[in-house]
Amino acid sequence: MSGNTSYKNKYNLEKYDRINVTVNKGDKEKIKARADALGVSINAYIRELITKDIESGSRIQKDRDMEIYLF
Repeated sequence: MSGNTSYKNKYNLEKYDRINVTVNKGDKEKIKARADALGVSINAYIRELITKDIESGSRIQKDRDMEIYLF
């Protein structure tokens, strides 16, 4: 079985980049609840939000105090 895990790890390393996201305490549960309500994983939910944002071409103002609310 360890050969199977090794293959998956190698495949993922070759095909995907990883991004770690840090959120405030309690926000993970809110994000998971929203993803569950949509019937998708947290990863799929976040990827869809990012994709839609990139495709929209809208500009986000850079502001040190800016907060983004997804809910």
